[in-house]
Amino acid sequence: MGVAISDPMNIIARGVGVFYGEEKEKIEKLREMVDRFNVELIVLGFPLSLSGEIGKQAEKILKVKEKIETTLKIKVELVDERFTTKIANTPIKKSKEKRKKGRKKVLDDDTSSAIIILNSYLERLR
Repeated sequence: MGVAISDPMNIIARGVGVFYGEEKEKIEKLREMVDRFNVELIVLGFPLSLSGEIGKQAEKILKVKEKIETTLKIKVELVDERFTTKIANTPIKKSKEKRKKGRKKVLDDDTSSAIIILNSYLERLR
């Protein structure tokens, strides 16, 4: 699960990383993020089918959304994530490469997708 967080003014998203593990472990890691950064809302990618219908993956996300809301007592917004992985793999991703101590650091696809999804949500707020 790729994770991104916005700045306090909700202008831009930055990648935090990837949470690995079972659903329960991911939710606990989300709890830590919520507490650490005083998160008020979680934005979750919603994998609709290309035709815009709710398929098996989207059904799973609806259940995850409900579990996060119930467990963490926080609102979760869904954002259409169609094409975000494809966008994350395009030359735009190359612009997110950084140099750190002489080594190239590339954002992974899940984190890049999380940034794209959160930025999409933030743009809708403007």
